[in-house]
Amino acid sequence: MDYQLSAEAERVVSKPSLTFLLVESQSPIRLDLELMLRKRFPTAFLERLFPEADVNALKCLVWEAYDLVIIATEKMTSELSWLHGIQRTRAGLPIVIVLTDDQNRGREAVWAGADLSLPLQASPSQLATQLDNLLEVGRALQRYPINLPQWHFQELIHNSENSVIFLAENRHHRQAVIKRFKFDVSGVENHAFGSFLQDAKLLTALQYPGLVHLLDVGVSCNAVVIIMEYVQGQTLRALLTQHAHLLLTDLISWFKQITESLGVIHSLGMLHRDLKASNIVMNDDSTPVLLDYGIESSVMLSSGFLQEDQIYCTPFYVSPERVAGDPASIQSDLYALGILLYEMLVGEKPYTGSDLGEVLQKQLFDPLPQLPKNLIAYQPLLNRLLAKLPEQRPASAEVVLTWFSEQGF
Repeated sequence: MDYQLSAEAERVVSKPSLTFLLVESQSPIRLDLELMLRKRFPTAFLERLFPEADVNALKCLVWEAYDLVIIATEKMTSELSWLHGIQRTRAGLPIVIVLTDDQNRGREAVWAGADLSLPLQASPSQLATQLDNLLEVGRALQRYPINLPQWHFQELIHNSENSVIFLAENRHHRQAVIKRFKFDVSGVENHAFGSFLQDAKLLTALQYPGLVHLLDVGVSCNAVVIIMEYVQGQTLRALLTQHAHLLLTDLISWFKQITESLGVIHSLGMLHRDLKASNIVMNDDSTPVLLDYGIESSVMLSSGFLQEDQIYCTPFYVSPERVAGDPASIQSDLYALGILLYEMLVGEKPYTGSDLGEVLQKQLFDPLPQLPKNLIAYQPLLNRLLAKLPEQRPASAEVVLTWFSEQGF
């Protein structure tokens, strides 16, 4: 893998050159490490330190003199307090990476102050990829700070207009997704925002297999932070790129499970507002799990960041009345469900265009999409879900499920 980080790293620290320290004790990957660093950062100055069993050599280091420290010694001392002495610069440097085959020692090193632990036999490309992840996380946290000392941030998953999303791990090795919103809540009325937090806390008690479990909701650095379980698996959007290889029976089963989960959201008096294939993850047992189930739009409304008549959704899934400025409703969620039904059956979205305006115009005025002949049995349900007028759509997700039962699907 050709990996060019030199210019990016130098821009981050605003220095003409970088200084690296390789702490090693005849590590089997010593030469690979040195070659990788010299190739990726040709202008960097590389120092080597052989501490052997003398921990004082590490304790006395002037950490501010380095931008990257890689500790690749098999003789890591059992006493790790020296890692606490690392003083970070404004850009979060130096980055400290520990290479060890002892997984428990590596985790201890991370919680003692290192940024990352990798196996001693990690390849140069793996190291370069993880280094890039750390740089990304550092830049994001510098701009959007979060004070959560019980979590170690591992990767920046997504950076959108409204939020940044990280993959993190706690001391018990539990991974979670941490979503930090970008808007400042300090000016929001205390009563209104307190009410939202109280409702959000109640959602942490909800455990439904088709909905991502919220672990905690709170405020850090004047920003709303949501901690959610980490659901491993690919998104439905990614899965649908292999549409030709998917079974219709599986697609219908998944769609019904998604509809059931949407019904649970509605039963709580909430709306999803942004149902789409990329907000659904297929977990290990092929259960579709809905992400961002109403909590995101709820916090944005409660904090004043979003007004009720504003469109907060993806254009490919937005209902005609939302385009016209009407508030979100169960029926607008069901319209998005109809778009998802077409997408799952056919493998592509019904309304597309070269720009936002064209897509919205099609949502408003284009005729209802028609399914191919081999799927014509689902056309009546699609027609109801994608009706231009909300009152012509089903009254609830339960009605959609009833339709499947009545048809014997």
